[in-house]
Amino acid sequence: MKNYSVKIMSALIMMISVLLTACNKEEKLNAEIEPAKVFDTSTPLGKKQKEFFDKFDVLFEYNWDRNVFARNAVADPANTKDILPYMEIMEELYFKALEKTAIKNSFVTKETPLTIYLIGSGINYGGAESFGESTVGQAGNIQPNRLTLGGLNNFGELLRKKNSDQQFLNMIYESATFSNPGDAGLIGFLYHEFTHYVNTRNDIPVPFALAAAANYLKGTDGYTRVSKTDAYKKGFLIPYGMQNEMEDFATYTQIMVWKTPEDIKKDYLLGPEAIRKYNYVDEYYKNLGLDLNKLRIYLQSPEVKASLLAIKKKYE
Repeated sequence: MKNYSVKIMSALIMMISVLLTACNKEEKLNAEIEPAKVFDTSTPLGKKQKEFFDKFDVLFEYNWDRNVFARNAVADPANTKDILPYMEIMEELYFKALEKTAIKNSFVTKETPLTIYLIGSGINYGGAESFGESTVGQAGNIQPNRLTLGGLNNFGELLRKKNSDQQFLNMIYESATFSNPGDAGLIGFLYHEFTHYVNTRNDIPVPFALAAAANYLKGTDGYTRVSKTDAYKKGFLIPYGMQNEMEDFATYTQIMVWKTPEDIKKDYLLGPEAIRKYNYVDEYYKNLGLDLNKLRIYLQSPEVKASLLAIKKKYE
């Protein structure tokens, strides 16, 4: 009996040893590393993509893939001929602008979206071109590392049209016909979406959201039936901002890179809520290293406008 017990004990010890050995030999989990991005540097577009990737660590994508957004999303891809001029315009209005006006090594000069996705017009959710919610630009919680920018088809047509310099500048500085809201043109559109991106990493100030909270029209399109004057009185710079606090904050940025502080105070800040919110946005960006008024002055400078017109002439 004693020998039998010894044999059982020996067998148990051997089993435990085998199990321990098997556990130790278990394969380690390895994280998959995406292969290094390869660019076709035999083309001007490929060279520019590589330049932006190397310098700013941002990848410009333009081949439409609905699964990047949602399985029921549809959109028209951007024309390849529109991609390079749009990138060059973005270089002037976004990358160089932040580089020259933001505090060196501040958040806004270090944090760049990993991907900028360019599309022809807008994205429609719902699986058909005539159904669902349509949008031209996206950023924020829905895609925290990416900016999606649309309207390239419309913009490209005007860019190539001869004798249309003033129309071209109007689309950049006044009204973007490809975007809703179109106030402040392409510069407003870019910095509206940029603000959504920034807000995913630095929450908007809580007091900002509370300043006019009772007037947010969450979950409705009621803002489309509000006049600009009524929106101003309720603490908004444009009716579009009445949707929610995130859109509200982005529309403040949009207007602040367009109008002078004096004009904003005279024409837009018609109530105490608007004044408080304006100051919150101004302080928010200054704390991140960017003075929006300084950015506006740079964007509106003759130097930048001349560079934009030079890009237009190159592609007419």
